[in-house]
Amino acid sequence: MKLIALMKKTNLNKFLAAGLVLAGIGLASSASAATEVLFGGGNASQTILYDRVTNLFGGSGITATIASSNSTVRSYVGSIPGAPAGVNPVTLEFSLLGAGQGLIDVSGNHTERTALGNNVVPAVGVSSGNPEVFAVAPNLFSNGVQTLIIPYAYIKNATESPNLANVTNLTQFQAVYLEGAAGTFPSIVLGGSSTNDVVYFVGRNTASAVRREVDANIHYTGSISTWTNGPTGPEVDPAGGQNSGSAVRAILAAIPESIGTVGSSDISTDTPLAFEGVPYSIANVEAGLYPLWYYEQWFFAKSPTTPLTANQLYVATNLLAAVTNDTFQTTASVFTNYFVPLQHITVSRPSDGGPITSNTY
Repeated sequence: MKLIALMKKTNLNKFLAAGLVLAGIGLASSASAATEVLFGGGNASQTILYDRVTNLFGGSGITATIASSNSTVRSYVGSIPGAPAGVNPVTLEFSLLGAGQGLIDVSGNHTERTALGNNVVPAVGVSSGNPEVFAVAPNLFSNGVQTLIIPYAYIKNATESPNLANVTNLTQFQAVYLEGAAGTFPSIVLGGSSTNDVVYFVGRNTASAVRREVDANIHYTGSISTWTNGPTGPEVDPAGGQNSGSAVRAILAAIPESIGTVGSSDISTDTPLAFEGVPYSIANVEAGLYPLWYYEQWFFAKSPTTPLTANQLYVATNLLAAVTNDTFQTTASVFTNYFVPLQHITVSRPSDGGPITSNTY
């Protein structure tokens, strides 16, 4: 536990040091201007971010909340109590359309469309995968600050998949076969009850950390056979995967005998499968028994293409503190049922899908 606490403190110090350098680059902005910070990236922890924005604005301090038709694109306008002069009002925006796209846009100075209708370069990229899994050079970022741990799971809709009733576990080899050959074999191949049905796979797209991290854990590098529900039934997904866990669940509800991949916050009422004989649970992730997980991190561009002003640094630092707060991570219902606190896990891993080692030795 002392090691984890030290790691958290070190990560926060790295963030502050890098942010101060970037702030120095970007101080040409007016100190009296309203502060706008856009977070781009993955949506696995969107409930956490939205909850913490409310906390940051003092609970009832939000003067406006604007959401686009996509729940992963939101803008919050409010004031941070006790903020230095010139910081308020604050516009905190989120374009959580995919971890890979967020990292590309942060490092490449590309704009994203906000819920307010503005084109803004994201200041922070949120991702539970390292840049290299998206073929983005890691040296384009100053650092990655760990915020929490996200588990992933293979899930089924039990109501729509009666022939998969006995399929409660996937081995690594079965998971690879499922992703590569779904749509070509019956449920009995995975331990199901029929030789006359077809098993389908519903995956995330290549911009998703869920897709990249699951594949890293099962050591899969090929093209996935991912399906969607078309006008006449199941069809190969022309988009190559879904852009959210809720979209995956919707397709599982429409296609019998289908299995999908989601982040823990998107399991909802669907049934998670065990992996290599270990049931999905937060406790099993903390103990190092369930291997489908990785750290969510916040990434900042190293170059001055996306500089943080001093005011932006203040907002980002305070939101980071709200997200990583020990009491919040160990007691809040939006966190404890879905994510793993950094200070609770007894193991660590050095890379995406890398070996899991004990922190007690």
